[in-house]
Amino acid sequence: MSSWRRLLERFTGRADNELDRELRAHLEAEAEEQREAGLPPDEACYAARRAFGNVTVIKEDTRAMWGWNSLERLGQDLRYAFRVLRRNPGFTAVAVLSLALGIGANTAIFTFVNAALLKPLPYPHADRIVALLQRPLQGPGTTPVHPRSFVPWHDRAQSFEALAIAQAIPVNTQGIDGADQVSGLWTTSELFRVFGVQPSLGRVFADPEGFNRSAVRGEAAPGTSVVVLSHGYWQRRFGSDPTVLGKTIPIGRGSAVVVGVMPAGFRVGTPHVDLYLPIPLDRNKPDAIGSRAFQCYGRLRPGVTLEAARAEMAVLADQIGRQEAIEKDWGVVVLSLRDYLVRDNRLVLLILLGVVAFVLLIACANLAGLLLTRGVGRRSELALRASLGASRGRLVQQLVAESVALSTMGGALGLFLGSWASRALVFLAQDAVTFGQLADVRFDARVLAFTVALSFLTAIVFGLAPAWQTSRFELQAALKEHGRSPGDSRSQRRFRAALVVGEVALAVVLLVGAGLLLRTFSRLLEVKLGFQPEQVLTMRMFVTGDAVRRSSLVESVLDRVETLPEVRTVGTIQFLPLAGFTNNGPFHIVGRPVPADPKSMESDVSTVSRGYFAAMGIPVLRGRPFERQDRMDSPRVALVNQSFVNKYCPNEDPIGQRIIGDWANPRPTEIIGVVGDIRHNGLTAEPQPTVFLAQAQVPGYITYLVVRTAAVPRKIAAAIRREVQQVDPTQAVTAVQPMEQYISAALARPRLYAVLLGTFASLALLLAAVGLYGLIAYAVSRRTHEIGIRMALGAQPRDVLRSTLWQGAILALAGLVLGTMGAIALTRFVASLLYGVSASDPATYTGVAALLGGVALIAAYVPARRASRVDPMVALRYE
Repeated sequence: MSSWRRLLERFTGRADNELDRELRAHLEAEAEEQREAGLPPDEACYAARRAFGNVTVIKEDTRAMWGWNSLERLGQDLRYAFRVLRRNPGFTAVAVLSLALGIGANTAIFTFVNAALLKPLPYPHADRIVALLQRPLQGPGTTPVHPRSFVPWHDRAQSFEALAIAQAIPVNTQGIDGADQVSGLWTTSELFRVFGVQPSLGRVFADPEGFNRSAVRGEAAPGTSVVVLSHGYWQRRFGSDPTVLGKTIPIGRGSAVVVGVMPAGFRVGTPHVDLYLPIPLDRNKPDAIGSRAFQCYGRLRPGVTLEAARAEMAVLADQIGRQEAIEKDWGVVVLSLRDYLVRDNRLVLLILLGVVAFVLLIACANLAGLLLTRGVGRRSELALRASLGASRGRLVQQLVAESVALSTMGGALGLFLGSWASRALVFLAQDAVTFGQLADVRFDARVLAFTVALSFLTAIVFGLAPAWQTSRFELQAALKEHGRSPGDSRSQRRFRAALVVGEVALAVVLLVGAGLLLRTFSRLLEVKLGFQPEQVLTMRMFVTGDAVRRSSLVESVLDRVETLPEVRTVGTIQFLPLAGFTNNGPFHIVGRPVPADPKSMESDVSTVSRGYFAAMGIPVLRGRPFERQDRMDSPRVALVNQSFVNKYCPNEDPIGQRIIGDWANPRPTEIIGVVGDIRHNGLTAEPQPTVFLAQAQVPGYITYLVVRTAAVPRKIAAAIRREVQQVDPTQAVTAVQPMEQYISAALARPRLYAVLLGTFASLALLLAAVGLYGLIAYAVSRRTHEIGIRMALGAQPRDVLRSTLWQGAILALAGLVLGTMGAIALTRFVASLLYGVSASDPATYTGVAALLGGVALIAAYVPARRASRVDPMVALRYE
């Protein structure tokens, strides 16, 4: 009686349910009668099945009486599944952890996709907001907008109800502790209409208020303008004072009256803004405020589509080009605000989403293999259920319920891991060009719904196949397997092998992608910069006033800073190398014919001071650098780089030649020296022909102080700041950091890509190795009796070891071949992220093959070694 009680307990799985007790009573009574009749086990099972047929009637009647339904049956299945999983902690832990890693990786990346591509932008009718850029008709890429292009766009375009330009600028003001530099946004008044925002206090400015240039630039005759504060700056600087309206704050050498405060959370695009300032735009002289360096935003009129706006702007650009020769080579690009904000990041996000999907597929394949292997061991239990009247669909339902239970636990753990990983990614990405807006990367209802849906999809798709395979068996044969190792069908063996091959193939694709990005990062580390960044401290100044004052102030700062004992050399440059900012324009060499096409002779232009080349460690190859005698009232001089000489003076000495360029105050400029090439526009951009003008002769507003020190750079920052304050107490200094930090920032994005893909590929390789190990170990356990017979007949342990390893090698090789084919097809999507290495790099593919072979060998060796040590006598008694 006790054996039948255990059997029935295994069948029902419960002891506290009234219905189960009633069923157990009927089954026990019938089973006891069959046992006392002395029937053999097989006939007793069939008798129990007949008994169950009678009990089924009672069961169905009881269900009808108690109101049971399919939902309650599912709940019962889930409760039973959780009990079964609790009894197998090893299996449950491996399955849940595999799923959690895959689901967590997907959740982490989806938080970025959600923030950048799916989450509604925080503006009214954001789908009508667009960004406009200019593009050269004869070349690739896009550029910001020139004010002279904006004016006719604003006056003549009919597709927009509001159109505005804006430019981020540093602003000198007075903080609590003295001179301070904050971030400002120069803009026309329609910017606020474009983004559909009203100030929380006061008002915004009107266009006529933007014509006073002196307050912003700090000219010799300071004036009074107006300013709108950001909500954050209002809180920090004024303590959320509600009476701030009408107060005057110093800006540059002028002042501005506070007329409004923007609401919390408002921002234009991604930059942080403290002050909104009116652009001093003169429609008759739009070139006076700057060049092609302004962002342009517009709001479409109701009913106007993006395609219609693009068509109108294309026609308008063509008309302007025919009317103004200087604009004839420029077209217009109109993008939705969403597309403008994500631009280059969309492809990266989709690639990463595909990568983590591969990781999840590998984890799910592992889960399917585990479920199928475990299902084979439970075949006698399932056969007993079938013999007692359970249909195949009912068995599949119970097995799928176990998959749902696993996915629920894996999803819960994956949600925690994804939350932690997303925060870690925000930290890693803060120095790189961010994925959309990092401030919006957080968990919300959409991320939670994604994780839940992914968990249940995993359970259904990858739990159904092994459940269906497990439920396929011949009833009488399965019943006779009780107490013996069940055998596998050919379809089950093939299914398990296909899962492992698929895992290996997916891992190969990810490993190749990671290898290519790691090789790219390695090549970037080897790039020759052309300058020496060690022991160099940089800081930014926004110098106001007229040209004479700006030149004099910088010279005075250089004089004072170079007297500090820790300073070796000091200089300035308008935009630091690797920052991605530069000016350029056409020029011609005096004495040569002026080119018919101005674009045939172009160069980058950079403004530097005396001492800059020594401070940055840039060699002067010929001639001399700038010196003290090169002042505003002396003849105009310039230096050029080696690329300039190679392109425009390949067979002659450039020293002494004079050039005239379309730069600030164009006039004949004598070349006095040649310097080495540097990577100015980024690590991946080759050096371009460059002209260096003297800061003392052509002073700019933005300038970076570059100081080569004998001590740790940051330790003398305070001393340098004091010297600057001695020259001008209103002059602020910001962005104080070593030059090496700029190099680290330039490497941030490729480093982030390599780390992310390398991490996911390593995880995929680990999961694939676990899958291969599990398959070989399972095969060895099923073949223990066979191995014992072979060894009893004379087979040597090395033969068993070799044959088992060969089984793993075949699977790994098949996965490697398929994965290589997939990598060749898919790595073209990452080609734009590579530098110095092709998408079909042989070294990468060879390295991946070697790594995979080694991991597969280790994964297969452990169970193979166990098989080679089987004791023949023990193996023969194994069944």
